[in-house]
Amino acid sequence: MTSTNLAFTPTSSLQHRTALTLLAHFGPAILTVFFMWLPFGFALTGLLEEWGVIGLFSRIGVFFVTDVTSAMPAHALRPLTIFPHALGYFLDPDTFNYWHVLLIIALVIKGWALSVITTRITGALKWGMLASILVIVFPADTMQLSFRSIHINWALSLVLLASVTFLHALDQRSRARAFTFSILSSLLLAAGCAMYEVALLLAAIPALVVFVQVGFSGLIPHLKRFFAHYLIWAAGAVAYIAYVIHTAPLVQTYQGAVVGDSALASLKSHYSKIFTLGLGHSIIGGWIDAVRITLREISSYWYLALATLVLLVLIQVVARKSTALTPANENGRSWSMLGRMIVVGLLLICMGYLPFIFNLAHMSVSQRTFLYAAPGATLFFLALFVAVDRYSKIASTAVAALLVCTGLAAQLFQFQHYIDISQRQQRVLKDIVENFDGNAVNKTLVILDYSNELNHDWMFLNPNLSAVLFHIYGKPVDTLEVCYMPSHEWQQTDSLARKGTCEQTAEGWTFHYPTPAGGPGVATTQQLPDRKLAKADVVTVAVGKPDPTPTTPELEVYRRNLASNVLPISARLHGITESAPWFNFFTFRNQEHRDEYFWGFGKYWSLDAPIAGSGWRNTEWEASRVGHTSSAWKNAPHATLNFDLAPTPGPYAISGLFNAFANEKIRAEMQVLVNGTVIPVQWSADGSFGGDLNPQLLKTGRNVIEFVSAVDNNYYGLSARLDWVKIAKQR
Repeated sequence: MTSTNLAFTPTSSLQHRTALTLLAHFGPAILTVFFMWLPFGFALTGLLEEWGVIGLFSRIGVFFVTDVTSAMPAHALRPLTIFPHALGYFLDPDTFNYWHVLLIIALVIKGWALSVITTRITGALKWGMLASILVIVFPADTMQLSFRSIHINWALSLVLLASVTFLHALDQRSRARAFTFSILSSLLLAAGCAMYEVALLLAAIPALVVFVQVGFSGLIPHLKRFFAHYLIWAAGAVAYIAYVIHTAPLVQTYQGAVVGDSALASLKSHYSKIFTLGLGHSIIGGWIDAVRITLREISSYWYLALATLVLLVLIQVVARKSTALTPANENGRSWSMLGRMIVVGLLLICMGYLPFIFNLAHMSVSQRTFLYAAPGATLFFLALFVAVDRYSKIASTAVAALLVCTGLAAQLFQFQHYIDISQRQQRVLKDIVENFDGNAVNKTLVILDYSNELNHDWMFLNPNLSAVLFHIYGKPVDTLEVCYMPSHEWQQTDSLARKGTCEQTAEGWTFHYPTPAGGPGVATTQQLPDRKLAKADVVTVAVGKPDPTPTTPELEVYRRNLASNVLPISARLHGITESAPWFNFFTFRNQEHRDEYFWGFGKYWSLDAPIAGSGWRNTEWEASRVGHTSSAWKNAPHATLNFDLAPTPGPYAISGLFNAFANEKIRAEMQVLVNGTVIPVQWSADGSFGGDLNPQLLKTGRNVIEFVSAVDNNYYGLSARLDWVKIAKQR
């Protein structure tokens, strides 16, 4: 047995597989994930790309690698990107249960790995335990708990696991064990990069961890002594880069479409966003949103208080029982070490956010763009905690409790947000399948959407709806159209995101494309000819209709067979449309039974809800110093918002704000209607409006607000941009 001649003092006592260290590294991560899942269980199903992937599996069978010869050649630069989705589908194609299991495992690995790394740096188990919690509840990203990001979570977890494995290799006194762990870490690194290429930049973590421990003076000798190990580690990254160089010219890749013609030009144009947006939202903006969510959205705080108390008590108990584990040179407590830890944390935030500045659409959202900033942000905050702890343990504990509580609140709110969208989708799917047996050979399925919700990226814009229907029926339903009722707006959009109209005639259906429109810098669109479908070539299905749909004897038999599990599709339908939370003990204020209505297109960045209405473009977000505001353009003469209400006796008022108008004529002519009645409103210069509302106009159940005005075809076919609207009791 030969020694690897360590260049620094390892925290070797932490390497023993004792019950205490296992509890310290795994316990907080497992408990945090447990507290996140307990209120909701496995209620979440697919939302976006998951349906397309599942539909593809249903058509051609499961595949685990996306190379140039696969059914997803555009993702060939991420050959393992489909692996988690494929594994979840392979284990159970009828439910999303294993998707939940895989996501839970990924989050636990992420928390455990950063716990080990932080403990190694600071020499104290309690800081590692706190790091494992913070990296999981880090609120800046808003897509950690959606299955569309399951491969992104796994790639991050793999690169952190690879880093821990490599650092463990450096501690081995046996050369054989050291090289074995180095090879394993390199393979894990390559797998993470092959799943999501952003992981490549985090390959610097082991060297940065050593830098925090020993500084510049010790880093160079360390790299020289362990040159062979680092060469093996780097081989994983080099192998992936070589694969990219070989594969990129062979196919039109997703990354090429996202980055565009010049990555260098994008870097020059947007590099400042790394600091103003990446660092700003990671360190401040995300936590501001978390505090707002905690104060505004949580109905009762007992669950958050209990979870926070359990996690902090676990940290304190383990910290007291553990032996003082500081390196011989006391680097774990030195100010220089804390300074290096802050620098490395900030650097890792920048590295994690850097790949997303090459595309404006990625910078416009917080979904997935901050997942890789979480480890760096956690190290940054941990350094501050260690510094504060030197002066006041009470203060550090109080701040830790604040971050844990608000971070957990943000994660629960985000989880509920996605589950709410999932349940909307489930209602739509159930309506379709209960009213349509899937037999539409050579016919077009026309969906009459009375909920007016199938108009949003999150609500089955084609081709996702076709994919999920194939998944359920096991046969194609490829040709379908969606018509919003009663506005008769057609889901099909033009290059200006304007929708057409659909008309039912005696002969069948006619779909009218939008009229020509243009604007400054945009050429006028062409008027496309109407699309006509004969009655014999159409199958119509109504969804979200308040009144029961007339049935036929054949439909009644089909429904009975569906409910009694006689049909082959029954198990799959139940599996993806009847998921429900395990418990109902945790609620949010927006779920409470209320007699008022507020709509603002989205309260927190990238957590915009599907618009229940017609005549609107997708939600847009604008950044401010302390947050982001959402709004949407009205781009049809009649734009509606549907909402449920339980009005109570007493006077009501309506108010709102349009923050932009296409022209002054539209501002002057804008009318506001509630349930078909024009409401006299007073307008202010800033676009805000308000007026009294006869409470007798309001109905228990479905209500409709309508905004009526012309659109400006010389200004992109737009009318006015609504910020928010509210119907409330007069105060």
